[in-house]
Amino acid sequence: MPRKRPDRRRVKIHRNYTVDEAARTLGIAKGTVRRWLKNGLPTIDHRKPVLIRGLGLAEFLKSKARPKQSCPPGHCYCVKCRSVQRPDGAMADYIIITATSGNLRGLCPTCGSWMHRRTSYAQLQAVRIQLDVTIVERLPRLRDSRKPSTKDHLQEA
Repeated sequence: MPRKRPDRRRVKIHRNYTVDEAARTLGIAKGTVRRWLKNGLPTIDHRKPVLIRGLGLAEFLKSKARPKQSCPPGHCYCVKCRSVQRPDGAMADYIIITATSGNLRGLCPTCGSWMHRRTSYAQLQAVRIQLDVTIVERLPRLRDSRKPSTKDHLQEA
């Protein structure tokens, strides 16, 4: 199964790759590597089979990588919009997971989907300055119960 994002750390910079070898190394389709060649991935020469320097491939992947976005207090990352946003209405729920940490959950103002952010309980005061936060207990999970089976009616008496 192909990867969604190629991991540039798998590329050896002192090695040359064919299109097939580069695709197998990165776990992507050969067509993707060919598209990169059309979009500026440097080759050793213009002969067949096409050879790609490992250093050139690693630098090409590094240039394609998006910079990480910092998420300031009171903001969450919306996976659907791919951006850092403040929850709609400046309201969020803090769902307690452990005694020291939990999830901050709010609605995205752009698309309306849930945004989540892991936050420690100690950082909650800094978040409360910017957001109206409601503390919510986590719903019990099936694995947390003494009898994780829901088929109690099938057991013999």
